[in-house]
Parts: sequence; C-alpha cells; structure tokens
Amino acid sequence: MAHSLAVGLFRVRPGATEAHRRRARIEIALCAGSEGYALLDTFDLDDTLRAESETLEVVRALGEKHRLHALIVAGPLERAGIDELADDLRLITVRVPATRL
Repeated sequence: MAHSLAVGLFRVRPGATEAHRRRARIEIALCAGSEGYALLDTFDLDDTLRAESETLEVVRALGEKHRLHALIVAGPLERAGIDELADDLRLITVRVPATRL
C-alpha cells in the first residue's frame, strides 16, 4: 500500500547552527513517518538561495504534480502563506511539537 505524500517546511531561530537545521529535518521526517506519510522533500524557509514566496511556489508545483496530502511544519513559521497554500491545495497541516526541536 502506497503512503500519502507530504512535504516538510521549517524555519529555525536566527543564529541557529547547522546542527539545529539538521535536527529540524530529522524531526520532520520522523513526524511524517509516525503520521503515515512518505516525505517527498523538506524545505528550509530561511534558504538564502530563494525567498520564502519562491519556496512556497515550488511546494505548490509539487502539490499539483504529486497529489500531496499534507504539509509537515516545524519552527517559528509565518502561518499566513502556509495556511493559504494548504487551503488552495486542500492539504492538512501537521505541526512538529516545539519540544522536539
């Protein structure tokens, strides 16, 4: 039986180390697995190569192409853009507890 697909989105606090970024990615993967999702990809919203809006557009394209079911989110995120994306694509949003970061 195939698992439903999810994409992870995270942001770490300013000044966080690379180890914190890795921890966020790991916790997103663990959360996705425990919820029964196959994780398609994970995006850091503080990526210096693209703006947050561009990252959300990439996620939108993935959602339209691959029939995503959920967004797995972690860290101090601005919810407006994520909620809008989830509503548009009819995705559920699963939050990684802050205590796991």
